[in-house]
Amino acid sequence: MATTLRSLLLTATGSVAVLGAVLAMRATAATGEFVLARGVELEIHGIPALGQEAFTGSWGRASMGPSGGEDGGDWADPDGVRAFVSLAGRQLRARVAAPVSWEAGGRFRVRQLRLNPRAGLPLLVTGTVRTGVSWRPSGPAGSSVVAAPGSVAVLGQPVEAGTTSVPATGVQLGYPGVTGAVLTVVRTDVRRTSPHTGSGARTAEAGMILAISGRMFDASGAVVYDGPLAEVTLGGASVDCAGSVARQEPGLIRPPVPAPTPSGTPASAPPATGDGPDGMSTFAESLLGMPAVPVGCSRPSA
Repeated sequence: MATTLRSLLLTATGSVAVLGAVLAMRATAATGEFVLARGVELEIHGIPALGQEAFTGSWGRASMGPSGGEDGGDWADPDGVRAFVSLAGRQLRARVAAPVSWEAGGRFRVRQLRLNPRAGLPLLVTGTVRTGVSWRPSGPAGSSVVAAPGSVAVLGQPVEAGTTSVPATGVQLGYPGVTGAVLTVVRTDVRRTSPHTGSGARTAEAGMILAISGRMFDASGAVVYDGPLAEVTLGGASVDCAGSVARQEPGLIRPPVPAPTPSGTPASAPPATGDGPDGMSTFAESLLGMPAVPVGCSRPSA
């Protein structure tokens, strides 16, 4: 189960916007090395005045510990995320081939994400999103987030890294009594690695975080809601080599929010991206072609 630490208050178009999200894992992993990949982590804020129920859950997981091996992902959905999200081409991978390589990552498309069944349009649609982290003895950690420009869209409007304002209606969002709205979308592509120094713990993280807030108006122009709507993390991946130190399973942490970028004109849902004509490499190539892990993260011999 994911939990959210809200850390940053944004102001956009004269409204108080979303509080920053951190979706961190609570499960305790075994001591030593660990790789982890997750599919979708979702939090929807409850808004009783608009009939919006709260929800928190995660869907998709692959992990591997110090014994080594490969996990192709578990897409069981005990939290019920599929009631809100549908994916296409979903892939997860976590692999430990110590001392050769440590890798984790995800690849999929969000066909649609809706906050409630009344919504007239999907809130979020994406082309192919690929994330990966990797270490090998010959070099430093690698971390990547890849999505074709314009392929991540909120209510049909492309959303790049940074802050984007998106106009909306109550019908699109599924909120009776709301005539118009302005959404503020903060997209953060996380690419983080620890320094390649000494024999201490080495870590790498990757993932795409979208935090969405809204300012809602009724037919008279009065504000009926102004605050956070949802936070979603796509493809959160972590590698953590902590030696013999007991620790928690790695989770994805939001870095500082990037500078705002101008919003574009509304567009249709983005095209799906994938292998072949658009030039994006396969999931396996995206992981295996990355530089990765210092010698200190190799599995100890028996």
